[in-house]
Amino acid sequence: ADEKVVAGLRREVAQAQEREREGSKREEELQKRVAELQRELDAAKEEKEARASAAQASHDERSQYEEDLNALEKELERKNKFLAEASENSARLELNLNFTREQLQMDKGQRDMMLKGLSRLAEAVGIDVKALGGQMLLSGRPRRISSDRDTSAEELMESVLQAVSKLATAGSSASSAGPKISLSVFEEGDVALFMPLGKHRVDGAGRALYMAFNVECPRHYLDSESLDAFMEADQAKAESYCLGRIMRKAGKKASDDDSDTYGIAAGETFWICSAAPIGAP
Repeated sequence: ADEKVVAGLRREVAQAQEREREGSKREEELQKRVAELQRELDAAKEEKEARASAAQASHDERSQYEEDLNALEKELERKNKFLAEASENSARLELNLNFTREQLQMDKGQRDMMLKGLSRLAEAVGIDVKALGGQMLLSGRPRRISSDRDTSAEELMESVLQAVSKLATAGSSASSAGPKISLSVFEEGDVALFMPLGKHRVDGAGRALYMAFNVECPRHYLDSESLDAFMEADQAKAESYCLGRIMRKAGKKASDDDSDTYGIAAGETFWICSAAPIGAP
């Protein structure tokens, strides 16, 4: 009986040892499993951190891209505005250049017409233009008359004015002074010499425009009613010049239509003068 007991105890011990070995083995497996799970957890954490870092980098990159894009848009807007202003300035300069070119051409035409009128006026009052000189100089630019010698428009004008003054005062007393022809200022009562601007400068009715011969006092024009009076008094002479006393003058700002008619810039001041022929009542 004791042997049976001992054998039973041995079996129980063996079984206990077997269970212990199985428990140790199970524990090792569990530890391995725990270690694997820990590694997976660490890997997942690292991956999460990497993704978060990549997301942050992507966000930072996107923010930088948006900042760069906004900066480029602002720069583009600034350049477009600059180009628009440059284009507008260029167009304005081109208009001013075209207007200046037209003005220069118009001024040259006016000068030529006045010189021709002055020459006709000189001949009308008995002045030998060829005897005065070979070239007429106006604003420093020569105008050929003959080949003898040079003279100036001022010299010819002075001679013409003297002759016109003598003609205008013929029949008056020897002691009375002749009318003084104004050149640099035109007020009521002044005597002015109006000359045609040529066939390209006409009013709405197609009649030639007459401007007072001047020295640095431009844009004084003879009104149409006064021109009719001059034509009625002496058409042949009035077609070359009108010598008259200013009775009234009215200033106005040039409109676009005035700019086309008179060849002056819109907004500039010009004057319309009413004048009576010298010797008229």
